[in-house]
Amino acid sequence: MWLEILKKEVNMKGPKQVAKELGLSRTAVDLVCQGKYPAGTEKIEKRIASIYGQDGNVACPILGLITPNRCVETWQRAVNIGMKVGNPETLRLYKQCLQCAIRG
Repeated sequence: MWLEILKKEVNMKGPKQVAKELGLSRTAVDLVCQGKYPAGTEKIEKRIASIYGQDGNVACPILGLITPNRCVETWQRAVNIGMKVGNPETLRLYKQCLQCAIRG
């Protein structure tokens, strides 16, 4: 089932975007889709389930259901901003992003 979800997302968005959303290399996404990935896929399976498992959305504890693209962009911004943020809501989001089971 996870492989069908991955292939569907790749067909809709392209391998580059899916790789970005999953935090993987494009090569890894291509190899998994082709059934030629040389390593175990358990971590990839879990990541696919957590990112695309809820009707293609990610369950963020702060923002609710968000798109995988928004999730990765929010996480990247949180990592880049760090503790320099002045807004309490953004600081809370930053702290949660660093503890995220999906991205962390």
